[in-house]
Amino acid sequence: MTLEPGDIVLIPFPYTDLTSHKRRPVVLLGAPDERGDFPCLAITSRQQHTQAVALDPSHMQQGQLPKPSWVRTGKVYTLNESLVAKHFGRLTQTALRQVHSDFCMRMDCRR
Repeated sequence: MTLEPGDIVLIPFPYTDLTSHKRRPVVLLGAPDERGDFPCLAITSRQQHTQAVALDPSHMQQGQLPKPSWVRTGKVYTLNESLVAKHFGRLTQTALRQVHSDFCMRMDCRR
């Protein structure tokens, strides 16, 4: 499977004590590099996060998420494509631009 920015995939996230993990969805901010690493943002079904962009079914170019969800734009991760357990779908370009915009506002990006 070729991963692209805007793809939503399921990844096993380790707990902070590294004793176990929980599978969570993430959205790719960029394509994997030559080693398979890619930047991504976590997706949550908990509405309480203040640093999050709401996703609804109209934001999906293809596929769907099992629950109402929010992209957490306040924390970025670098993961490897070997960890991908499932492909949920892909955001529309408009939704991905909204996620990038919110992320860059929080991280003070300059384009």
